[in-house]
Amino acid sequence: MTQPNPAPSALLKEAIALHTAGRLGEAETKYCELLGKNNNCADALHLLGTLRYQQGNAVTAIEFIERAIAISPTVPEMHLNLGAAYRASGQAVKAAQSFRKARELNPSLSIASFNLGHALRDAGDLSAALSAYKIYLGANPKDAKAHNLVGDVCKELGKHHEAIEAYETALTIDANRPGAMSNIAALFRDLGWPYAARVVMNRALELAPTDPDILRTHGTLSLLIGDIETGWRGLENRFQTTAEAVPSRSIPPIVWGGEDLSGKSIIVWTEQGLGDEVLHASILHEVIARADRCIVECSERMVPVFARSFPSAEVVGCKAPDSPVTPPEGIDYQIPIGSLGLHFRPDFARFPKHEGYLRADPAKVNDLRRRYEDMAGGRRIVGLSWRSKNERIGEAKSTGLSGFAPIFQTPGVMFVNLQYGECSEELAEVRERFGVEVVQDQTVDPIKDMDAFFAQVAAMDLVLSTSNTTAHVAGAQNIPVWVLLPHGKGVIWYWFLRRSDSPWYPSARLIRTDHKLDEGQARWLDLAKRTADDLAHWAQGT
Repeated sequence: MTQPNPAPSALLKEAIALHTAGRLGEAETKYCELLGKNNNCADALHLLGTLRYQQGNAVTAIEFIERAIAISPTVPEMHLNLGAAYRASGQAVKAAQSFRKARELNPSLSIASFNLGHALRDAGDLSAALSAYKIYLGANPKDAKAHNLVGDVCKELGKHHEAIEAYETALTIDANRPGAMSNIAALFRDLGWPYAARVVMNRALELAPTDPDILRTHGTLSLLIGDIETGWRGLENRFQTTAEAVPSRSIPPIVWGGEDLSGKSIIVWTEQGLGDEVLHASILHEVIARADRCIVECSERMVPVFARSFPSAEVVGCKAPDSPVTPPEGIDYQIPIGSLGLHFRPDFARFPKHEGYLRADPAKVNDLRRRYEDMAGGRRIVGLSWRSKNERIGEAKSTGLSGFAPIFQTPGVMFVNLQYGECSEELAEVRERFGVEVVQDQTVDPIKDMDAFFAQVAAMDLVLSTSNTTAHVAGAQNIPVWVLLPHGKGVIWYWFLRRSDSPWYPSARLIRTDHKLDEGQARWLDLAKRTADDLAHWAQGT
């Protein structure tokens, strides 16, 4: 926040001096004293609002600054600070309006354009945010941070060349900016150049060897290219990163570091998304076998499946990873489930072949299987899932159901909807356009009942899925699953590179898009055609 330069009274001067010195409590007293004498003192109202903002009370800050603006509506700094308070309270649209007003009142106030870019980005208007940042850079061309932000927005907009240019400009201004290097590396990774990305990340790591964001990005890249042990170590920084930090837990008990668990107790708690929870559960048997007592705290939806699959463990549900349920008293160790790989999967040789480690309810499976067989009339039963809800990269690894069009022409197959979430419109579109009825089982709701969903997946002959929870649910039960993967952005590290098999899931076959084709639907259509050809042979038993 900025402060105007009023012609203050002696009392206001004293309050401003205290405020500037960081003595906020004393400054607040002086502002209130001044307002007691003149409750229409716009400067005191404004500055008291900025003080409230500094104290973390954005709502009260808005109230005071709005009162000040009602009295003195043409002071640009007041609108600038009101925008900051609106943004802090999550009101991005109003924040943008305030920053625009500040810029209108004082076109040379370039910081208004900079903050406007932030607010527009918060509001999801990336093109307008890019324009705002560029206006700011017109007055501040040597601001490396702003060039880096332009690169971020261009990357989100898919303007890859412009993004690289912006990051490189930031580096010409300050060659030792590990953040810019990390961003270039992330862009290279999204473009499908992971080894080039790793080279750049190595340099970023040299410049910032303790930065958790750099370490985590380096770790995921290392895992992606198969340098597994290095990758696991980097991934341990996921709890300290500034962006997309994973919720952590306080100690006690102490975090397990590979010590002997004979006669000891340990809590393993799940984290991140449901797919990650299912994936890392493949290591739980080994932890349970080592410990005298093992408590597994998982998401509440997974309790029935985990309790059935790990009868030697104590399985309890919790609402969030950072909301432990089990009292730490008497427990020797704890570990987040995503850290187990560091101790049990240091290389590909340590990934065991398995016949499924999560178990569906046999009675539910049998009931669903009988019903589907009656409906199929001798056809093979194939489940479909095509969309991810991952907020950051879900779109890159998803397609519409109509993108499976070539697959629908396969004879001898009945398709069952395994996609979680609302998809009735897509099912209706496929019915109308292609004359294909994808079975929608109203008795199964994956969002509410994962136990029923596991049984439904287990009732399939084959599952076709993009990279989402459905693929993990099938692989964890050793149900044949073909996972349709994009190139570059959207390929999560655990699918690794160029493999057609999965070390995590012996029943999985990975089918990857052809990176030589143009991005977007052309790649998905080609992938669907190749999958359809293979599916036709599979359905005929050839």
